[in-house]
Amino acid sequence: FTDAADINYAEAVEVMTAVGVVDGYTDGSFNPQGLLTRGAAAKIICNMILGPTTAEALSADATPYSDVAVDNVFAGYIAYCAKEGIVGGYADGTFKPAAPLTGYAFMKMLLGALGYDAETEGYVGANWSINVAKRALNIGLAKGLKGDFNGIDTVTREEACLYALKTLKAPMVEYDAKTTVIGGDASVALSGNLKEIANDGKEKIIE
Repeated sequence: FTDAADINYAEAVEVMTAVGVVDGYTDGSFNPQGLLTRGAAAKIICNMILGPTTAEALSADATPYSDVAVDNVFAGYIAYCAKEGIVGGYADGTFKPAAPLTGYAFMKMLLGALGYDAETEGYVGANWSINVAKRALNIGLAKGLKGDFNGIDTVTREEACLYALKTLKAPMVEYDAKTTVIGGDASVALSGNLKEIANDGKEKIIE
């Protein structure tokens, strides 16, 4: 990239752009310190899960959020992530695709891509950011970050590449049982053991 000298995480940027998870700009630059937007984050997640070719073909049949029209460049990605429970909008029905997102928010999305269920793991409601940070840091999603991870800070494009690369190296997970018990006016999600699915296909119970 023309601004390669400004990139702190060269390997992560090179790998993520080479496999098509993150794009550079038509002028040949990468803009490593540019802030990652919520819409762009949804695109990264879809590229990681589905692959760039399949992800690019995603479309939204209906407006996923009041401020995301079906012809929005990120509409298909946002709609997919919303359907999979990886992202959520705001109480007013908006998504704010052009707004930057915090480290906590992006880590939550990356955990969702790995198979962690937001409801089951407490990534929604009170203390969600603490639960997200605990899991994300424990499995090494911020490994290699210069300085300490501060989830309140907005994520830069090169940090997004670093976190995405670490996510691709992390094991996928699945639940061996998952049910919802409904009683009265409340429902409680119950899950069995959470298992890592390693690259060799072997399973390891982690909780």
